[in-house]
Amino acid sequence: MLRTYGLPKESRASHAHFLKSHGFDSVVLGPDETPLTIQPALDANLNVWSCRPAFSVRHLPSPEAAPYLSQDPDGHPLIWFGSGCPNEPALRQAHLHYIRTVAESGAFAGFMLDGIRFASPNAGDAFFTCFCPRCAAQADALGYDFDAMRRDVSALRHWCRSADASPLAADPDSLLAPLLIRWPGVAEWLRFREACVRDHVAEVRAAVDHLNARGAQFQLGAYLFAPLLAPWVGQDYPALAPLLDVISPMLYRTLGPGDACLTTEWAGLAALNLLPSRAEFTPRDVGRQVRLARESLPATSRLVPILQLADDLVAGVTAAARLAAPDGLDFFVYRTGHERYVALAAPAALAATTPPAP
Repeated sequence: MLRTYGLPKESRASHAHFLKSHGFDSVVLGPDETPLTIQPALDANLNVWSCRPAFSVRHLPSPEAAPYLSQDPDGHPLIWFGSGCPNEPALRQAHLHYIRTVAESGAFAGFMLDGIRFASPNAGDAFFTCFCPRCAAQADALGYDFDAMRRDVSALRHWCRSADASPLAADPDSLLAPLLIRWPGVAEWLRFREACVRDHVAEVRAAVDHLNARGAQFQLGAYLFAPLLAPWVGQDYPALAPLLDVISPMLYRTLGPGDACLTTEWAGLAALNLLPSRAEFTPRDVGRQVRLARESLPATSRLVPILQLADDLVAGVTAAARLAAPDGLDFFVYRTGHERYVALAAPAALAATTPPAP
């Protein structure tokens, strides 16, 4: 699979044929697309996937969205990534309804879950969520100690805000252990987040399987945080693997601002005094995250990392990612004027690779 996220609406047919001529076979498009608007891509023999943030409240006026928002340990509502609480039934049902509608149209090859998580470090204070009554009830149903979670997450937040706080570790790989020893309820909180995310992905998987049993051929994928960041937002690669047809780690080398970007999420952890600041991520860093994803997944899982397209080092990043033997590559985001990056990325994505020496 060679895919882009995005396809400009202006001159869409010519852009679709340009991608096809460079070896691309698929595109992912956003929630405002219909079978009619994607026809130019289909005419170019591109597979079209749909995508929509999982717990979005972007379509709602602020007063209507307020009851659905995540809450911090003090009960204050906070928004993140234009999203509400992942345990809000209305948001889950709206997400399921949208996916069913897309699948039943027959025009789309599949759906990529996005925002299928809790708030990230880049969200600032919203990271320390969710402690709403919905989450309290879900924690009780799943056997988690909600009071311990709220107590220790509140203590962690206080520590992160203190003027004399210094980084707990040099990198995310060594951060969890000291943090969880100091605040055991934070471990419970992270496990609870993961259980809730997995629960909703399982709901989506069941809905897709039901449609496919009736004759559809619809695939389900997900954009996930990089392996070094996924535990912070409730994403577990091995646990999600059986529920997904395609797994796409978001590995944007320099892109920012915004959630999921390697640079901004690391900066978010640094702003919380959990990690030191760091230099720019390199192509080799990106390749390592692809390798970690590959090592954490069953051999049968289709791993299709999504890389930053508008990157002057995109060819090197692509080559580094390919060394980890993914099943394809995706690129974010294709816009008018990005043709030169496509011309750099495509040869590197399609070139034969030589396995690294043991």
